[in-house]
Amino acid sequence: MSAIGVGASAYMLLVQPTPRADDELEISKPTPIVDIMVIAADAFDKGDWRAADELYAQAIAASPASAPAHIGESRSLLFQYRFNEAVAHARRAVELEPRSALAQAALAQALNWSGDLDGAAAAARSSIDLNPRLADAYAFLAETFADRHQIAEARRTLDQAIAIDPNSVEPRRVQAYLLETEGRYADAVDAYQDAIEAAPRFAHLHLSLGYAYRALGRTDQALASFRAAGELAPLDARPLTGIGRLHMAQDDFDAALQYFQQAVGLDASYAAAQGQLGTAYYLQGDYAQAEPPLSRAVELERSPDPLSSYRHALGWTYYFLVDYERAEAQFRQTLALNPGLDGARQGLAAIGAP
Repeated sequence: MSAIGVGASAYMLLVQPTPRADDELEISKPTPIVDIMVIAADAFDKGDWRAADELYAQAIAASPASAPAHIGESRSLLFQYRFNEAVAHARRAVELEPRSALAQAALAQALNWSGDLDGAAAAARSSIDLNPRLADAYAFLAETFADRHQIAEARRTLDQAIAIDPNSVEPRRVQAYLLETEGRYADAVDAYQDAIEAAPRFAHLHLSLGYAYRALGRTDQALASFRAAGELAPLDARPLTGIGRLHMAQDDFDAALQYFQQAVGLDASYAAAQGQLGTAYYLQGDYAQAEPPLSRAVELERSPDPLSSYRHALGWTYYFLVDYERAEAQFRQTLALNPGLDGARQGLAAIGAP
């Protein structure tokens, strides 16, 4: 089944022309866009996001007003972490078919992954209102609750998704993510493995499994999961960054730097690759090399926890480069994000700032 909870055969029903009395005999004949959409859905189900992206783009070129094509393009782009483009296509699908629960669900996931939790929750609720039996809409709403650390609401909403369709990969994925959010990493490992069983070629599931293994300190399993993700998505910087972090945790900075540099080479806009590269240089005392990637990470990162970590390292980097004005600014911004980070207060004290 596809990640929106419907397989290629069901997706066909979404892209066929609406039957009319004068052309009922014609709708059984495949049209070019239907052919493209079926092939695109198959590529998507196989985890080949780039091929799916190209095919959905062809479908949109052939039929710009096809909401299902924009939905497929949105999700193909989303799983390549091209958030702004994914949101734009999902919004276009909603504009074309405001009463489409699938379009609203695609928008909910795209907004969630791009960090707009309020917008994601609104779109998910709209999807549920339009189709109370769409399991993925509940899953995306549950994911938003989990991101807000509203665990009880997330659990209740996810239970509804699973009750509707226990076989859809998205409720399974969100189930694992919720367990991870709760710090139940061993259970999250089991849940991610269950999701992978449903969609074995979805690279991001292997990546998430690697993160859960890493949190448990199970380095060998984490490494295997990151490598599996990298084999499925060789142009994605995330698996390389994950492997680099495993090496850095073992104080193998030479290997870590090689992986982080490769990751930045693949995707210079990936905040974690830049941040980890800068952090590795910083921990080695190479402050001149640390400053550019840490500065870039600060520009790119959206999540408060890693952002505070990068700002903290950048503050000390400026301190050791004797740029106290910029060091103070970074320490203060670190404390605004994480008031409990004593290292930032120590940094302010070291430069004599009040």
